[in-house]
Amino acid sequence: MPEIIDWPCDLGVRDTDFFLKWTTRSAGRSLAGHEQIVGVNAAVWEVSLTFARTFDGDRLRRFEALVARMRGRQNVAALCVCDPYRYGPRVAPQQWPHDDGTWFSDGTGYADGPTGAMQPLLASAPAAVGATSVSVGLTNPVRPNLRIGDMFSRSGFLYRTVGVAGNVVQFEPPLRRAIAVDDSLTTNPPKFFGRFATDDEGRRVRENLKWGAQVTVNFVEAFDR
Repeated sequence: MPEIIDWPCDLGVRDTDFFLKWTTRSAGRSLAGHEQIVGVNAAVWEVSLTFARTFDGDRLRRFEALVARMRGRQNVAALCVCDPYRYGPRVAPQQWPHDDGTWFSDGTGYADGPTGAMQPLLASAPAAVGATSVSVGLTNPVRPNLRIGDMFSRSGFLYRTVGVAGNVVQFEPPLRRAIAVDDSLTTNPPKFFGRFATDDEGRRVRENLKWGAQVTVNFVEAFDR
């Protein structure tokens, strides 16, 4: 079994690119001469992390140690999805009821803004492997739902919200692992489990930094973990 390597969120990532790559194939041309494209219902996340050119000595050493622990494509990285617009405390701050356990008349509570805590987003109904929607609890206290484009994760698998209807969230790709009632959808930040795209990721970092070049490492979604 591969080792899960936790990559800290404070390594100085400047840009993050998350791309859900769908696989299609050609079914040949129709009688009218148009190519027929067929989906095979297979999608894989491809992730690139680009680090700031101003790597300091501490971050550089930590980064090189992480690359060594990955052992090429053998082990799996647990990465933070760095999104400044994520569904977090600014969207849904932690709320508290009155001393008697009741809420305000609109169903909300006292917002706990100073601590930076977030109100958990929990599944209110089970969802099976392959599902593309899940129901979430938005009451006790009342809080906003995920927005179109928001990303969340569950068990290290990443999903992007593509539709919202009431308390039902539609997402892609199809669910990798089943979700049970009261399972938490991780959004602050979502976590993505991926392998290096090649065994050479993280090579010549010091040389690149010396000449002011960008340092980018690429990952692909890890399934067998």
